[in-house]
Amino acid sequence: MKTKSPLMLMPLILAVLFVGCGKGWEMDYGKPAAQFHEQDLLVKGKNFVGKKITAKGVVKKVDTSDPDSAWIILSEGTRCNFGDFRAMAESVKPGDTIYVDGFLKRCEKGEIVIDPAMSRDPKAHFEPK
Repeated sequence: MKTKSPLMLMPLILAVLFVGCGKGWEMDYGKPAAQFHEQDLLVKGKNFVGKKITAKGVVKKVDTSDPDSAWIILSEGTRCNFGDFRAMAESVKPGDTIYVDGFLKRCEKGEIVIDPAMSRDPKAHFEPK
């Protein structure tokens, strides 16, 4: 039986990496579809449910009581699930202004959720809608 050259398998390996990584790949390298100040999310964010966004807000609370999820709640009530990034969530304190990248999961009055979420460099480009 003839073995295939590793170079011939490279397209298959690359396809698996890009397709199989899904949101993880987009979280790290994908550009946000839009950027918002937290107070504008309810009005302007509805068309971006399911898409990666950036939100700028003030931390109201950090909740790491659930061993499977670390949550940051922003001042207007936006809940950001940092999941396993517990240290990242614990590195901020109430009153801190942060930038959160993540997928807008829900955008309804009383329930705005970014999940999964992670903090990002505050010096990175930010141009809210």
